[in-house]
Amino acid sequence: MFKNLFDLSVKRSGMEIFGFYLFYSILGAFAAGLICGVIIAFLHPEAKTFEDGARLGAIYGPLCAILYGVIISLAVISAKGIFNSFQAVLLTIIAVPLLFFGGASFGMIPVAFLTAFDNKKNK
Repeated sequence: MFKNLFDLSVKRSGMEIFGFYLFYSILGAFAAGLICGVIIAFLHPEAKTFEDGARLGAIYGPLCAILYGVIISLAVISAKGIFNSFQAVLLTIIAVPLLFFGGASFGMIPVAFLTAFDNKKNK
């Protein structure tokens, strides 16, 4: 289930896709929280209360999620050499609104399905 998580060129089966989704969704949540916290601390030093931080996190959180999901998606597409695949581009486009409205928990689903594609780079 958690084999070859960092080798993005591997073709994954059902449980491996789920393991990829689970790992990268949790990693994305931690990374987005850390990055958003740093952005808010530097750009908005006037934010002193929890409510201020939550309000600003609701603004910057979806943007960090989109950036994270698109970077992972492009990394998978690049590792597999499937830039000219319509399905790969479509899954990346579908991921953007899911990342915006649902965060990494919904947006990483189409990105995880990209890992099921064949590797065209070595052929």
